[in-house]
Amino acid sequence: MKHVFIINPAAGKKKRALDLIPEIRGYFANNDGEYLIEVTNAPMDADRLARLHAQKGEPVRLYACGGDGTLMETLNGAFEYENAEIACIPCGSANDYLKNFDSSFPFKSVGAQVRGKAQQVDTIDCNGIISFNICCMGMDADVADKMKYFKHFPLVSGPLAYNLAVVYMFFQPVGRQLHVSIETENGMVQQEGNYLFSLAASGQYYGGGYHGAPQAVINDGLLDFLFVETISRLKVPNFLKRYKAGKHLDMPIVHSCRGTKMVVSSSKPVTVCVDGECFSEKEITFKVRQNSARFVIPEK
Repeated sequence: MKHVFIINPAAGKKKRALDLIPEIRGYFANNDGEYLIEVTNAPMDADRLARLHAQKGEPVRLYACGGDGTLMETLNGAFEYENAEIACIPCGSANDYLKNFDSSFPFKSVGAQVRGKAQQVDTIDCNGIISFNICCMGMDADVADKMKYFKHFPLVSGPLAYNLAVVYMFFQPVGRQLHVSIETENGMVQQEGNYLFSLAASGQYYGGGYHGAPQAVINDGLLDFLFVETISRLKVPNFLKRYKAGKHLDMPIVHSCRGTKMVVSSSKPVTVCVDGECFSEKEITFKVRQNSARFVIPEK
């Protein structure tokens, strides 16, 4: 198997991903294996590089060395290539997808990643964009979009950037009128209302550690769907406190269910965030792609 390390020098602070290069070279100087280091230099470069190597057809393990965005790009580039496995060496400010795994797994170790084993996991198809973790829309996606602006400030970490974006959006218009159709475990459900935001989740954490979907499982063949009714600005801080801790599911304003597909439509474009990447559409389809990716778990 060939090992390709896709390094995003812009991830996180102080170009931490570049510090991996001597560690990678040192490991393979003392261990057998074919490897290649690729450094991205533009948005979507990880997607291009992953696709370039996956389409060759030989067994390949692609290491996303960056944050959640780098992992998402690598996944999309390699998606549906059965010869490709995806690993993640966290160098970003949040690395939320890895929070779905036991903290004892040494994801930062090059050697542990090379010796690791891949397991099948589900993904989310959001209007043709593939996600490992969580897709959100509405105010939460607006926050994620604004978060990218604050992350460029000196000394601002991922969680702090998220909190600053929340404060900013607190003073913007809130609530979206949405029509929703969901294929749940118990049949089709349709609803319409004014919502603060909504989620389609395979993983549990996003936004720098917010526990938005505390019951989601990455390989159960289902997605967790969540809707939060629009509330007054004065109630938002208390809600977010419970939301970050994952203690919001029993609140009357929160509606959740599990299923395989959700279609959301709005008369006006709504911001959607897919693992940190944002776009706007009037209709968005979220559907589970069961056991569609091979994700590497590092050796302990």
